[in-house]
Amino acid sequence: MPHKPSRPDGRLLCLSLRGLPEQEAAIWIDIVGNGWRNHPKALPMQIVGLLLMGLLITKSNLPMAQWLLPWACMILVCAAVTLLAFRFRRIQLNAGNYQAWRALLLGWRAVHGVSGGVLCALLYGGLTPEWQLPLLITVVVFTYGLTFYAIEDFGLAMVGTAPVVLSLLVALMLHGSSADHYIAVLLVAACINGWLAGRAISRRLFEAARTRQRNAVLVEELAREVDEVTRAKAQADQANREKSEFFAAASHDLRQPLYSLQLLSDHLRKQLTSLYQIEVADKLGGALTSMRHLFERMFDVARIEAQKVACQPQHVSVRDLFTSLDQEFALACSEKGLRWSVHPTDDWLWTDAVLAQRMLRNLLENAVRYTQQGEVRLRARRRGGLVHCQVWDTGMGISRADRPKVFNDYFQVQNTARRAQDGLGLGLGVVRRLVALTGTRVALHSRLGQGSCFDIAFEPGQAQPSLPLATALPTDAPMTLGDHDCVLVIEDQANVLDAVVTVLNHSGYRALGGESAMALVRQAAEQELWPCAIICDYRLGHSYNGFDAIAELRHELGDEFPAILVTGDLDPQIQTRAAEQGIRVMHKPVDREQLLLAVHEATRSG
Repeated sequence: MPHKPSRPDGRLLCLSLRGLPEQEAAIWIDIVGNGWRNHPKALPMQIVGLLLMGLLITKSNLPMAQWLLPWACMILVCAAVTLLAFRFRRIQLNAGNYQAWRALLLGWRAVHGVSGGVLCALLYGGLTPEWQLPLLITVVVFTYGLTFYAIEDFGLAMVGTAPVVLSLLVALMLHGSSADHYIAVLLVAACINGWLAGRAISRRLFEAARTRQRNAVLVEELAREVDEVTRAKAQADQANREKSEFFAAASHDLRQPLYSLQLLSDHLRKQLTSLYQIEVADKLGGALTSMRHLFERMFDVARIEAQKVACQPQHVSVRDLFTSLDQEFALACSEKGLRWSVHPTDDWLWTDAVLAQRMLRNLLENAVRYTQQGEVRLRARRRGGLVHCQVWDTGMGISRADRPKVFNDYFQVQNTARRAQDGLGLGLGVVRRLVALTGTRVALHSRLGQGSCFDIAFEPGQAQPSLPLATALPTDAPMTLGDHDCVLVIEDQANVLDAVVTVLNHSGYRALGGESAMALVRQAAEQELWPCAIICDYRLGHSYNGFDAIAELRHELGDEFPAILVTGDLDPQIQTRAAEQGIRVMHKPVDREQLLLAVHEATRSG
């Protein structure tokens, strides 16, 4: 059962802290400390009071034997207490020494009050009537002054004033006339009024101190809880960053076997003749394609959360941006029987080209996936000082209740069964993160059964020559394979190297594979082959990457020698550096048709 707080007047003297709750004990320790610390401030007034008493002594006919002892006692008490007050400054008051210092505080105030009361009673009988009134005024002022000076410690005020008042009342009753008795009644009324007022104020101050103590405890507990929550959040954020960094770092290694599977699956599909085998291979290819899309979404999320994706704004042409997406989604819509239209403008954007393309690509993939009939449209328009790139579809639409949730991770409007072919629901989550990273804004307008429009608002840029964007390649483009065209393949993963070499060798090329540039140059020289293109992985070792390998080969074969850099790293700086060096970048996993088309274009341009 919780301890019931004691009333402040229930502990009038409070000589011991025994039985008090911890908070009230702390309040009393503070009260006693203030009593000792404030004494030096009252010393000048005490000296004035003693001098006034001395003046009244000179106006009385009391013999020295009567007034000397009480007056001297008052002086000695003031001197001794002053010394104790200065000593108290070096004391740390606590529950262990509280009782001694409380007893000293009440004791000296009681001795001082009794001595003053005796002296006042003696003086009243020895003063003429004209000096009796100043004595009464002095007592009233002293009573009120001490009551309100020690207002937070009502017990101390009572110990100091009650002996003076009682002694003077006795003198009035013994030596006074009827008028003195009337004055005694007034004095009692005035003192009682002062004590009641002081008691009420003392109680409120005690309650206020109790509230401060309670609030201090609550603040301390709150601060401790906030600190714990902050530490827990920091640990959670650190764990989340470590998880994201792990996925971001692992994305390259996870893409490698998927890259190999994609190439070998496509190659196997071309070698089969049985309808049943072709059907199985198509299903395998579809599963791999679905897996590739799922991995790409997860890797995008992981890289953004691990802050591995940098935003590098530049001036981007809307027309160039839409052209690259047109090549990619015209075929996707055609295969699904959807109408596809693109309406670019001559505006320019101030944004990161790669990230802008990624946001629009995700929106378009989402539109194609959830549109069963009708059309998908990509258009741009300038409005309100911004350039709006919009993706329209005639799909099933999104209800008002679902609109705030469509950008949440794993949320899908109509995929409660979690069908893998419908994705994980991360595409729009990636868009949300990229919008925050690039400082753009995305809006959604939709009606159930009539379709949706996703609108990304970009800051306008200035027209100027821009770097070419990475473009998706149509998978059904016709090509003429070269006869014994030699392609150098640099890859440090044996299974990936075997897959790429196998696909190239069975597609009309002579592929030479290895882990270093110089080893491939020697192989080509030994077989009297002149290379026509380079396919190089980006990560080849701790201090050796694809740019280094391509630079070595170009030193031997020519500065403009066609090169393709294949990487699972989405760092925009790789794209920028490759564009500056005239190197084509392809992101893993790459399927067979994309790889062959890229090699075909490289060999023809070379």
